[in-house]
Amino acid sequence: MSREFVSAPAKFAVIGCMSMKTRAFIISMLMLVLAPVALAADGLRALQSLKDARTLDVSAKQFEADSVTGRPVVVAFFASWCPPCTDEFDEMAKVQAAVGDKNVTFIGVNLFEAWGGKKDPARMARFIARTRPGFALIEGSPEISAAFGSIDRIPTMVVFGADGEENWRFVHERGATKTHATAEEIISALQ
Repeated sequence: MSREFVSAPAKFAVIGCMSMKTRAFIISMLMLVLAPVALAADGLRALQSLKDARTLDVSAKQFEADSVTGRPVVVAFFASWCPPCTDEFDEMAKVQAAVGDKNVTFIGVNLFEAWGGKKDPARMARFIARTRPGFALIEGSPEISAAFGSIDRIPTMVVFGADGEENWRFVHERGATKTHATAEEIISALQ
């Protein structure tokens, strides 16, 4: 099998022959592909900068902004009324048992809790009793959502490597048969 190599000047000549519309289209497509990665990195920086992040009262663990520096981070966006979020928290517990939380930071970000205009502390208490998360739970905000690339579906999970780069993302899409991240997927993303 032969391969053709195009020299750098030839590549630029090809780009120079493209119409402005074609160039604009290619640039916009690249931005669409690369923007979520850049936004996710902003999300990690947003978590690092949340020195005063409000840890949920029901959280078993206090959120420490320094815990997201220099180590892999698993961030799960959830709400207590979300059935797939319960399953995802169960999967996170399996990952914590397998890899421990000494080398990986796990964070739950409560988003859309008041969806439908109804915030229910009793429902949250039942969710916590059912899932028993061994990681910090913080209150989400529009700013955190925007920093992660505008989270608009839950559960959403983002896994970062120790270098702060996004390794993997799961978003529960409307009507999807796959509803949550699995322990195997999370562990794979951490490697």
